[in-house]
Amino acid sequence: MPVSLRAVSTVYDYIVVGAGSSGAALAARLSEDADRSVLLLEAGPDYATTDETPHDLRYAHRVSVVDHDWGFTANATPEREVYYPRGRVMGGSSAVNGTLAIRGTPEDFDEWAALGNEGWSWEDCLPFFRKLENDLDASGDFHGKSGPLPIVRWRPDEMRRPGQAFIDVCQEFGFPYAEDFNDPEATGISPMAQNRNVDTRISTAMAYLEPIRHRLNLTFRGGCLVNRVLIKDGRATGVAVDADGEMQTVRGQKVVLSAGAIMSPPILVRSGIGAREDVEAVGATLVRELPGVGRNLIDHPLCSVVWRSKPGVSVMPDPPVQTMLRYTASGGETNDMQIYMVNHFPGREGNFALLVILQRPKSRGRLHFESADYRAQPRIELNFFSDPDGDDVRRLREGLQLSQRMGEHPAIAQYAEALETPSAEVLADDDALDAYVRANGSHNFHPVGTAKMGPASDPGAVVDAQCRVHGIEGLRVVDASAMPEIVRANTNLTCIMIGERVAELIREERG
Repeated sequence: MPVSLRAVSTVYDYIVVGAGSSGAALAARLSEDADRSVLLLEAGPDYATTDETPHDLRYAHRVSVVDHDWGFTANATPEREVYYPRGRVMGGSSAVNGTLAIRGTPEDFDEWAALGNEGWSWEDCLPFFRKLENDLDASGDFHGKSGPLPIVRWRPDEMRRPGQAFIDVCQEFGFPYAEDFNDPEATGISPMAQNRNVDTRISTAMAYLEPIRHRLNLTFRGGCLVNRVLIKDGRATGVAVDADGEMQTVRGQKVVLSAGAIMSPPILVRSGIGAREDVEAVGATLVRELPGVGRNLIDHPLCSVVWRSKPGVSVMPDPPVQTMLRYTASGGETNDMQIYMVNHFPGREGNFALLVILQRPKSRGRLHFESADYRAQPRIELNFFSDPDGDDVRRLREGLQLSQRMGEHPAIAQYAEALETPSAEVLADDDALDAYVRANGSHNFHPVGTAKMGPASDPGAVVDAQCRVHGIEGLRVVDASAMPEIVRANTNLTCIMIGERVAELIREERG
């Protein structure tokens, strides 16, 4: 028997589904027009002020993966399941992440434009990176000083011993020192840029939403899990949403999905938008066949070399990550690799590590839609290390071997009791180390690409260069899903930039 829905009488100009990195920025900018009513829906709780926000969300130096998490799992490879944290709270994953505030490279965005997405080149995107930030350290043409998000870098007097040693060793290995990773030409070793205020994580909920709670045209609702978009005659007219256990319909002139690369695609499929077999699998009626929905899943694979540290070296509450090396792999693309010095693993006091992260993976995964239950997660297949030429594994292997050599330098080795994993024997054997990477490689919590941007001529494209869903009026996807390719950086700043950029596109569209 069909579930009866209680209809809400208000018709909003915009309904934004998901208050994460993109959605919070978009809703805040849309509501700057006092004549435009905006409803912002978030599945997780809504903490209206920083003071009301729980400690796990405020503390900048720990990733929060318990109290405000979706509880997802994913298959890193067909044989191996891993935990897959995503933020479930106002602010989304920006409220639970490691606060690393690094932009993609100019080449990333120029590639988006070259794929048929006019308006997304580096020149087009830079003004919106500047608009989102209040950079407290760097200045000049590439930086903003009046945006909502504070950006700071670790000072030398704040650096813990392994991190400072890593900076020195990288330079001895010939990598340049980069004061500012958000300079478009930066490469080499640098203190980490972060969106924080001393020890407080500054999420998009704090930066964008808290200061505008007084706006009468912006309505916030936590505890709202959207089932599907309502579509009539090829146009989005609202959403069906579980609001704290009560199924309701809410009407809107325009609907924007900003639920993230894992949760926006299932909403599309339950709404009848996607591959025919996926729509039928969840019991929906096909409205628009777009086979790219849920495909093209990309994340940054990683693996690490871990040392047992001497007493007193790797202790909490030291910040876990303060430094990062950006470099180019042999035969790779510019800045296609990162290595972090991890001063200590949270929950594993007594270890430090060099964490190697592949920024330009060739492997692609997908989401599988197998249930009509809107509360069920899709099956997440990261499909790591599936590229036919094995280049993803090779670059990670070479990064691990580079990390071992760096760790043997006396400046770092003085802090280690012993190498923990992989063993020296495995590190010395390419085949054994390749097997180690395949068996232990994980992800960097950066899913993108599952509703990718592209022209209608691209059979895998889901949205156009305005982030409008192909063939459906009044519906956009504005989040990491829309990235056609992953950026060579942590994805949070790029997601915020996408929200800022689309807000401007909508403003131009309205005239």
